[in-house]
Formats: sequence, C-alpha cells, structure tokens
Amino acid sequence: MNENTKAQIIIIVIGVLIGGGMALTNSLILYNTSLNKDKGDIAEGLYLDVSSFGNDLNNTDQVFLANPGGKYIFVQATALYPDNGLYFTYQRDIPKMDRKIAKDTFSFYNHLLLAEQDRSLIFEIQRLGDERDLTTAEITRQQILTEDAAREVNISVSILPTLKQELDAAT
Repeated sequence: MNENTKAQIIIIVIGVLIGGGMALTNSLILYNTSLNKDKGDIAEGLYLDVSSFGNDLNNTDQVFLANPGGKYIFVQATALYPDNGLYFTYQRDIPKMDRKIAKDTFSFYNHLLLAEQDRSLIFEIQRLGDERDLTTAEITRQQILTEDAAREVNISVSILPTLKQELDAAT
C-alpha cells in the first residue's frame, strides 16, 4: 500500500471518528434536553396540583388547630385528595426529579393520603351513625382518627411551602 492510500485511509478513519463523536454528543445533548423538559413538565404538573388544593388544606389545618385535643370529631364528606389526583399519574416519574424534590413530594403526599384515609374512615363510621347510635368504641375510634388526621394534615401543610418553591424552581 502506498503512502497516499494510507493517508487517505487515516483521514477517512479520523473523519468517521469525529463524525461519530459529534453524533454521539448531539444525541446526548438532545437526550438531556428531553429529560430536563420532562422533569420540568412533571414539576409543573405537581406544582399546579398542590396549588389547586393548598388553600383548602390550610383551612382544614386551621380547623384542626382550633380543635385542641381532638375534642370534636372531624367529619367531612369531600376527600382531602381525590382518588384520581395528578400525584397518581406522576408517581412513577417523581424519582426522576431532584432527590430533595422527590423526597419532599413523596413525604407531602404520603402524609396527605394518610390524612385522607383517616378522614374516609371517620366518615364511614359517621354513616353508620345515620342508621343507628354509635357505640362508645366507634366514637373513641373517630376521635383517635381525628387526632391522626390532624397530625398528618399539619405535617403536609408544613411541607407545602418548601415543596411549592422547589417545584416552581424546577419548572
């Protein structure tokens, strides 16, 4: 093989390597851009979700704070968080977010859903009371559930401002 052919082969190989490297770099840039856009969309959706019921949650917390010791039973027919909320749509995507945002999001919704579970149980016991007198044990159970719901709502409300800031910054 003559020197001219070797030089041409070397130039072709170098060109292929440069082209391949540029294509790989371009693909990585596009992938990261897409991933960041997805994270931003998830953060925006969750921000809109928590903003949509944040005032109601704060009001519920104020009702609980006005009921020291759970003297009154919290009976509410409407859910604190619906079964078809956006959290359930984004639940698998939340770990893709920044670790602190993901941790705060899971913590917020975990406490909120525990409060919703307690609210639902209180309401179900109260529905029994519409048909017959509640037993002392059922009333005691409602009081305990009211205290549990109050604690969970209060924790959610305490996480809410930080979570909203984090989600807003991630959009």
